[in-house]
Amino acid sequence: MSPFTSPFMSPSSGTTRWLPVLALLSAASAAHADSLFNAVVDGTSQIVEVIDPTGPVVRVQTLATGSGTPGALTYHSGDVISFATGQGTGTNRFVTATGDELFGSFSVQLVPGADPSLFDLIGQVAFTGGTGAFAGATGAASFLGHGQFVTPSLALTHFAFQGSVTAVPEPASAALLAVGLAAAGLWLRRRPSQA
Repeated sequence: MSPFTSPFMSPSSGTTRWLPVLALLSAASAAHADSLFNAVVDGTSQIVEVIDPTGPVVRVQTLATGSGTPGALTYHSGDVISFATGQGTGTNRFVTATGDELFGSFSVQLVPGADPSLFDLIGQVAFTGGTGAFAGATGAASFLGHGQFVTPSLALTHFAFQGSVTAVPEPASAALLAVGLAAAGLWLRRRPSQA
């Protein structure tokens, strides 16, 4: 055997011995690849508690529906916003039609409109995990929103999210991948050399 010849490649087999391993490795890298994430939702945001009347600082809950790269979805969020500064933070989750959930934490800036009932929202979300297809997910998205108060505590809202998410394979998928790689390695090792 030449010092430049791999024990896994013979002149007659070329790269064909590596094809099963390469296929498994490309599937593994695809499982960890970033995926574009976008969603557009419409719904209501409601002030559910006044935490500090001197700000005021309020607790807000949002429920909205729409669609995006995961398909049809429902959006839930809970946050605390200071009307004195317009700044807020909170947690959110996107629930797909199949029940998979993507969790996040966000910061938001509320910008008052010319009309006291109108406002815009600018924010960032850090994805912190999820269930189903989003188990172990990480990533980030930015969002823009706008709304209009229809009562002193209820606003109609619209949000548009854009970013990326990386889902980590479930432990069962990772174990299956490891078994497949081990089997491919054994197959390559036991296959007779075709010199």
